[in-house]
Amino acid sequence: GTGTLARNPEIKWRLQPRDLTDLHQRQVLILRAALSKLSPGGRVIYSSCSLEPEENEQVIEEVIQGSHFRVCSVRDELSLLQREGELVYHDLNGLIDGDYLRTLPGRVPTDGFFAAIVKRP
Repeated sequence: GTGTLARNPEIKWRLQPRDLTDLHQRQVLILRAALSKLSPGGRVIYSSCSLEPEENEQVIEEVIQGSHFRVCSVRDELSLLQREGELVYHDLNGLIDGDYLRTLPGRVPTDGFFAAIVKRP
């Protein structure tokens, strides 16, 4: 929940560095469970309201390492949403970090979020 610190400042007093290890492992289990149910050609959107790499790209990297799953770039999906009028925010570059969606408070008018698209071939 570190992406919501602006609205929930008490989070910084509750979280301990050791919590990141536990949160990482929980997220890995959740993502693995979701991917185990995925049909060929299916996709999972993994998302968190965390700014921490331990809950974001490190989860994705650990889960897909050595598997047949792959990360898809969010750029195409966001562009499609823009064309369809579902996404009115115009600065896609401000939302994209490599293949991932990442919003940072102060840079975009929202909380901090992370999202990745994981696809089964």
